[in-house]
Amino acid sequence: MNSIASVFRFFGNVDKPTRFIVAGIWLGAFFLLWVFSPIKALPYPKEVVAALGEMLHKDLAYNTFVTLKLNIVGLLYASVLSLVFTYISVIPALQPLNKTVQWLRYIPIIGFNLVFLTLFTLGWPMKVAMMTTGMTFFLTTGMTSVVTSIPKMKFELARVLGYGDFQVFYTVVVRPTLPKMVEQVAQNAAIGWVMVTSIETYNRTEGGIGAQIYAYSSTNQLAHVYGLLLVIGVIAILEDVTFTVLNRVLFPYSTIAERG
Repeated sequence: MNSIASVFRFFGNVDKPTRFIVAGIWLGAFFLLWVFSPIKALPYPKEVVAALGEMLHKDLAYNTFVTLKLNIVGLLYASVLSLVFTYISVIPALQPLNKTVQWLRYIPIIGFNLVFLTLFTLGWPMKVAMMTTGMTFFLTTGMTSVVTSIPKMKFELARVLGYGDFQVFYTVVVRPTLPKMVEQVAQNAAIGWVMVTSIETYNRTEGGIGAQIYAYSSTNQLAHVYGLLLVIGVIAILEDVTFTVLNRVLFPYSTIAERG
């Protein structure tokens, strides 16, 4: 009874079985809302399941692989570049570069297409460049906020202890923030899925989920579109779980600190 009461309290302490029950109730409510939705254009669940079965027998696995590959490669490149742009922000002479990368997130990725067409051939290289560039802008912004949130007192304490520049950089900036950087990557992975459909719609070479969504929506096959969106949703959940496990494995000291 106490656990059930805690569900309706601010910052209530709820055990795992109760959390699963609450999640199940919400899933059931969403399903009922979907089934009895007054929106006539919204396909019924059975239509979406039938569409998924049809696509599964065609090329769903291939298109999912193409999109997943693009998302992962772009995210890896963006993570490395963003770490570089973020950590150089501790050097005053290089801070303008960091600020410029952050400001560029306001420019639609379509604005860089002429540059990409000049540097890369149409197809896979251009799609990777678009994905990496777009994600780097947002990821750098998030990662930089982690670094700027470090209390100045920690830098002063490291100086008092006689640490050199590189020791301060590693012990105060790099080591404590890496777990949070992985969290930033996990959060920005969702931006990648938003971008990937636009990128594959603009550049439909090699296929992909985005290209398929465009093809089915242009012919008003909404059940297939929603089926593909469900596939993206399942992959997104698996990505979140993967990043959570990855953070615990790579940085166990952060989990111990949180428990402490």
